[in-house]
Amino acid sequence: MRIKKSLAEYTADALGEQIVVQKKYKTGDQLPNEIELAREFSVSRATLREAIRILAVQGLLTVERGRGTFVNGEVKNYKDVQFGDIGSLRMKLIDLFELRRIFETEAVRMACERGTDEEIQEILEAGARVAGCINRRVDRTVEDQKFHHAIAVASHNEFMVHLMPMVYRAVSETLMRFGTDEILAQGTLNDHALIMEGLERRDAALAGSAMYIHMAHAIISLKAANVDEEVV
Repeated sequence: MRIKKSLAEYTADALGEQIVVQKKYKTGDQLPNEIELAREFSVSRATLREAIRILAVQGLLTVERGRGTFVNGEVKNYKDVQFGDIGSLRMKLIDLFELRRIFETEAVRMACERGTDEEIQEILEAGARVAGCINRRVDRTVEDQKFHHAIAVASHNEFMVHLMPMVYRAVSETLMRFGTDEILAQGTLNDHALIMEGLERRDAALAGSAMYIHMAHAIISLKAANVDEEVV
């Protein structure tokens, strides 16, 4: 089933192009307020907020409550990435998780072996924030992406750091379209706890097995929910 992009996704692409291609905003810059940006892109504030959420998932923006929205330092990771590289491919959500199972299983093993103490601590703190979101039943999307991205960073593999944000974006956008994110929340707490235990102990075998199981659980849940639609 071919699904058209939403207005929020088009807005995210346009704003992302201003950041990455046009260099209108630099790392650390604060974006104009919602009213100004919504007026600039001729969209509602609700659409603008969703576009910002999409870019936050990608790692391009950081939203700080009470302060505003800022261009993330991780924008450098996108200098060679064209928007829509993955979004333009026909794929299934399950295919994306199978891809993640391959790459992230190895990434977490490398993180155990190569990550600094500070990087491991950052992963553990991100995992704790994900657990907090699940327990409070609030949206965990951004924190979950930070958890997995922190693992990619700790792997000290540049390809992994560049590739995974594109995969996260495709996964996040697809989950939002099909409303399947809650399906995956149930097993995340236990899976993440085991992954973090492996990281804390620097046990690459344990962490890798836990990540493989985490992705396998997601795939099983998606298949049980008959989520196999193709996306573009």
